[in-house]
Amino acid sequence: MKKKQMFISDLDGTLFRSDRTFSKKDLDTLERLGRLGVTRVLATGRSVFSLKRSVPGPLPFDYLIFSTGLGVTPYPVTLPRIMKAEGLDSGQTARICRVFKGMSLDFMIHDPLPDNHSFAYHGPSDSNPDFMTRIAFYENHCRPMGNGSYQPGPSSQFIAMVPETSGHGIYLELKDRLPAFTVIRTTSPFDGKTVWIEVFPKNVSKASAAFWLADHLGIDRQNIAAVGNDYNDESLLCAVDQAYVVENAPEDLKQRFTVVSSNDCHGVSQAAEKAFGP
Repeated sequence: MKKKQMFISDLDGTLFRSDRTFSKKDLDTLERLGRLGVTRVLATGRSVFSLKRSVPGPLPFDYLIFSTGLGVTPYPVTLPRIMKAEGLDSGQTARICRVFKGMSLDFMIHDPLPDNHSFAYHGPSDSNPDFMTRIAFYENHCRPMGNGSYQPGPSSQFIAMVPETSGHGIYLELKDRLPAFTVIRTTSPFDGKTVWIEVFPKNVSKASAAFWLADHLGIDRQNIAAVGNDYNDESLLCAVDQAYVVENAPEDLKQRFTVVSSNDCHGVSQAAEKAFGP
């Protein structure tokens, strides 16, 4: 019997080219994988709402891991059918909020699934153009926390936006202060340089969501290949046997994983060909 296989691709900076379009070759490669019976998974930090706003039509994938592993759903998403969902309770939300405020961070608290495209925000305390860009992107879906009136309830995740120069230090401090949660850093999809530091429930990551889906579908974990470009892909890349990063990934990731061509030069296709043959 033919073994079941899975191919996972990140979106921003990996499948998405720099001009926010897709390579026909990459899309054709994904179509070919489907004909070969390979389960195709799009794993993104975006919410379903953000993905639908940024991608004009359905892509050739079978499943979607969204919000860095908060949820898993069949793809394309027509009717809400979340197969797996995670979240933070009121006490956890309040605890993280205190830490973020104590560090004077500009941050957002996202509502529970399936409405995690809506959020309350604190800041900006100073000039933070990327923060304001995201506020504008989610116009009508965000609200200020106000001065002491916000009462933390259940949520899905936190996002802090900090300058590139201080991002790594703040990330390490948050990991130290919030050991009961998953803390992930990534690069802003808006300006390509601001550091986003995201806090999730402890068991949330692209890796845990991918393994849950593989187990659900009866796919051996050794038969998973993945390609990404940033630090929110790191857990997944570390967990799979066949891990690839595109040429435009940070240097430290390129030193640890097999490098394929950039997102502008069909890196997804090259990763798929290395994993499953031409």
